Amino acid sequence: MRRREYMTGLAGVTGMVTVTPTGKAIQDNTGQGPPENTPGQGPPENTPPRQGDSVFELADQIDNVRCGVVGLGNRGSGMVSHYDSMYPEKGEIKAICDLRKEAVDDTMDWFDENSEQDPDTYYGSENAYQDLCERDDIDVVFIHTHPQKHAEIAVYAMEQGSHAGVEVPAAITIEECWDLVDTAEKTQQQCIMLENVNYFHEEMWLLNMAQQGVFGDELTYAKGGYIHHLIGHYFFHAYWNNWRARYHYNRKGDLYPTHGLGPIAHYMDILRGDRMEYIVAHDSPETRMTQAAAELSDDHEFAGATDWANGDMATSIIATNEGKQITLQHDVKTTRPYNRHNELAGNKAFHTGYPSELTIDGEFTGQKSGDDGYDQYADEYEHPLWEVAGDLAEEHGGHGGGDWLMVYRLFDAFNDGRPQDMNVYEAATWSSVIPLSEISVEHGSAPVKFPNFTRGEWKKERDLQTMQFETIEEPGV
Repeated sequence: MRRREYMTGLAGVTGMVTVTPTGKAIQDNTGQGPPENTPGQGPPENTPPRQGDSVFELADQIDNVRCGVVGLGNRGSGMVSHYDSMYPEKGEIKAICDLRKEAVDDTMDWFDENSEQDPDTYYGSENAYQDLCERDDIDVVFIHTHPQKHAEIAVYAMEQGSHAGVEVPAAITIEECWDLVDTAEKTQQQCIMLENVNYFHEEMWLLNMAQQGVFGDELTYAKGGYIHHLIGHYFFHAYWNNWRARYHYNRKGDLYPTHGLGPIAHYMDILRGDRMEYIVAHDSPETRMTQAAAELSDDHEFAGATDWANGDMATSIIATNEGKQITLQHDVKTTRPYNRHNELAGNKAFHTGYPSELTIDGEFTGQKSGDDGYDQYADEYEHPLWEVAGDLAEEHGGHGGGDWLMVYRLFDAFNDGRPQDMNVYEAATWSSVIPLSEISVEHGSAPVKFPNFTRGEWKKERDLQTMQFETIEEPGV
């Protein structure tokens, strides 16, 4: 179907839901579709006016990136080693923060044993992060708390004059998504979502092939997701650590979309000539959390809980402005093997992950396990960043090296004064799948329109920063 015909059909979809900047859902049952927006001048219920300049290509040159780390749980404490590896050439850690003193103490023990750095510490209250953000010697605040605090802390950091590096998802409500965008534009600070999967070896290889035309001159559909049997991690006895269970008890839809969606968005040049137009989502029945809750001790917060809002599997289908299709799945409850799918189809090639399999011009080249045809493409289209930095990334580790490579790229972008690989518009757009999928489920799987976070700038074709680099050297050596 030609794009004009597709968009004409989209405009007449009965039941299309639009969402206000505060998250209110408005369903159109007239068949006329939502009104078109003029960038920056759309109706208030669709696209609020811009409060500052665009930050799409914002760059800030910082020779030595001074950072603070907020949130020292499993993820945050692990990421500290990667930030520390940037010392002293590329940056330094000035302060760390967590609600719990024991988490701060454990991290300081790590510094004593493994690092030359001695950061200041903040702890003991829900607002301890504010003291860290208010320092005048912090360039970037890295945020690794539970998701309900991500946007709040990122906004506060930007308002205090720091850039924000925020764990996935960057926000969990539409209002928070707009807060991130508006604050970044108003303060001219960067908000970088730390989506590590975009730096994984297979995903960057696929990105390079897509950029080099291996999949043909048109991509048609992709499938991503987060399939991970994690139910045993959702019921800690300490109240503060039950946020995951609480999240599933109260929210419908896809609660963790960006690991699957982030790489796909880069394959398809989303916000760089195309955009996600609307989403349709459905939740399966819920069984597994009820089963797990039945086995909890009587004094547990969720002992015997049955009214779980989130189903065992959430499936979402996203249509782009160019008519491309993206399917996302979220299942952290059933006993399926880990999978992110990583499927990509073009008019010449197809790839699927787990295990990685590649088909070119209808001919199956084989699997990652060592087939000659597959290996030829693996060698020829190795992403140049992994070609020059793969050994360093694997040596430092973190999800196969993806964590370290992501951190290196972030620090290096500031050192060089170039735009970051991922910007606030991507953080907001990818994260918005959470509330938009929930709204779709609540409206009987009605199509829900994506907000226009870029205010029309998505139409401009831009090169991906992850394809722009020269050399890479290990810091601290």
